[in-house]
Amino acid sequence: MPILHLDLKAIKGDVVELRYFWDNPNTYQSRSLSLAEIAHLTKDAEERYYVSSKVRDNLATIGRELFNWLDGSDRWLVSQLSERLGETVVLAIATAGQLSHLPWEVLHDGSQFLVQRYPAVVPVRWQSSDWVTRLSAQSDSQNRALRVLFMATSPRSVEPVLDYEQEEAEILKAASRPSIGLTVEESGCLKELGDLADSYGVEPSGRRYFDVVHLTGHATIRQGQPQFITETATGEAHYASAEAIARTLKPPLPTLIFLSGCRTGQAGNGGAVPSMAEQLLQYGATAVLGWGQPVLDIEASRAAATLYEALSRSNPLTEALALTYQALIKQEARDWHLLRLYVSQTLPGALVKPDRTLGWQPAPPPSVATEFLDPLTRNVRVPTRESFVGRRRQLQNCLRALTQFPHSPETLGVLIHGMGGLGKSSLAARICDRLPHFRRLVWQGRVDSANLVNKLAEALEDRTLRERLQDPNEALKFRLKWVFSQLAQGATPFLLVLDDFEENLEARGSGYMLKAPAVEVWQALVWAIRQGNPRHRLILTSRYDFEASDSGVLYRQPMDALQGADLRKKCERLSALKPPQLEPEATEETKQAARELVQLQTQAKQLADGNPRLLETLNSLTQLQQQTTQLPDRQERLNLLQTERQAQPQIAQATTLEQLKADPTDLRKQVIVDQVLQQMDADLQAILSRGLIFELPVPTAAFESVVLPTPP
Repeated sequence: MPILHLDLKAIKGDVVELRYFWDNPNTYQSRSLSLAEIAHLTKDAEERYYVSSKVRDNLATIGRELFNWLDGSDRWLVSQLSERLGETVVLAIATAGQLSHLPWEVLHDGSQFLVQRYPAVVPVRWQSSDWVTRLSAQSDSQNRALRVLFMATSPRSVEPVLDYEQEEAEILKAASRPSIGLTVEESGCLKELGDLADSYGVEPSGRRYFDVVHLTGHATIRQGQPQFITETATGEAHYASAEAIARTLKPPLPTLIFLSGCRTGQAGNGGAVPSMAEQLLQYGATAVLGWGQPVLDIEASRAAATLYEALSRSNPLTEALALTYQALIKQEARDWHLLRLYVSQTLPGALVKPDRTLGWQPAPPPSVATEFLDPLTRNVRVPTRESFVGRRRQLQNCLRALTQFPHSPETLGVLIHGMGGLGKSSLAARICDRLPHFRRLVWQGRVDSANLVNKLAEALEDRTLRERLQDPNEALKFRLKWVFSQLAQGATPFLLVLDDFEENLEARGSGYMLKAPAVEVWQALVWAIRQGNPRHRLILTSRYDFEASDSGVLYRQPMDALQGADLRKKCERLSALKPPQLEPEATEETKQAARELVQLQTQAKQLADGNPRLLETLNSLTQLQQQTTQLPDRQERLNLLQTERQAQPQIAQATTLEQLKADPTDLRKQVIVDQVLQQMDADLQAILSRGLIFELPVPTAAFESVVLPTPP
């Protein structure tokens, strides 16, 4: 692949020399420039390009002016490129001398952007020095699927909350092919990311296991230096420098690092302070992608998905980048030009070989694409990872509790509890997805010794273990202990999921306790895991918390209603609850239809009260669906609707919101079992009914003044 180098060299005083050459830095051509001319170009870019997209000059105009300046009166650029027709050309701009601060991605020849050409001319920012005088192409493709390590960061109290689930979902779509293996670090914590990367080790060739590390989140300038905002173990903001990221990932760094955060590819102080992407090169990175300005979430997501799909098809990095630019331009993406590639002394080619190559190794099926909590029996449907939103803190808490052995050996599992429809089974499925080194077994509803043994035996390949487990002449806990202890050495530990565990509970006073048949199972499981192999783990989902002997081995994770950004993101993924977005020139009729839809959406959200299942139920109502057909984005909503159909709870679609508000019985059945209502006396039901008028927390005195009877 031909590489056309651009480099600035100081000559004397305020005079610099712009050198350009192909392969041999000793056969360069040049022209003299003044530092004032470079400063003028930089100032012009700051005023016309590095501004809000609302006031940014026309990109084609900026690109044409930059092209003409570079081409000069002798038209050297046109001449050089004409010699390489039919080839993808890399335009390597040296990072020294603030030249890289100019918006090279928008270079325009008068008819199109250079990145739109076929084959394209692709700008990259190249870290030259007195010792590195040319950029060398590198070819070291692996005969296997592309390996991507993904981590989103979303610290508490950092605004705006990013739609990181959308970016992961777009990558997941690309990863549905066996040519991409996606591994997700859920914590948002840099240390946890490093530990996960370390757990995969270094290959015999000296390469790290992952080809790409993708970080998505917020970035900022702090104390004059670029920082990526990651999370602490408790979800607070932690500001990480380029050096901290490099130290965490450890050399040799992955071939490509994608910093999907605003301004990670933009130099500070008019180009005087290196960008975070450029700084990573100084700490050993080979290639780093970043964004030159704030970027829309959806466009960052699409860029990542397009890039990784192209890389997985064995396209060289620069060609994959060109395909990404072209796809975004075709989609009329606002921020396509902000994506920037920085490279050190070598330019990576294809990261992996084509999937038809002899001996090519596919990626394992992506664990994060689960549609069922129980993939074998397929009884418990849950949202796919693409449609799952929120619950970040709950997921982090549960993963931390399940993976902290041997630091906290007393914790053997988690109990996820809360009313129906809040996503307990969905959260359990996501936890299972994030623990691929465990073998998942799922029981739903009532559990007794027979069905526990039966399903566990089916998972054992050793006949002796199965027979010992099924021996009726020995107590259950001793059979379980013997099997677990035999699996202690090298075997994959079990992740035992007891879903809808409330079927094993009964009310006692103001709380819940185990039914008699479940006591033996519970005590046997806990004792056997403790004594036989404490690496096995338990996940319970239940509408109620409960008390039992040894129930302290469970980390309690309550579930509550979706709020704030999580609620917004959930509605964005529902065809009828997605807020309407209109162009300024929309007709009055369309604006009126949008206003009416917003009114219906407001009613639906109030009825659902943040419950995901109720949101999905109300979203399916004909009253809402018909209103969306009057909006210009109806095709996008139809696409969402087609993915929703199979997962909806049962409710008459002809029901109206007004009917449900007057008689919420059908909604109530979605989330509260009749037995709970039967346990409430009339006074308690009346108190709860009156309390529904409050949508925000209020002082006890205010609540009592409304719900309690007026004293005589």
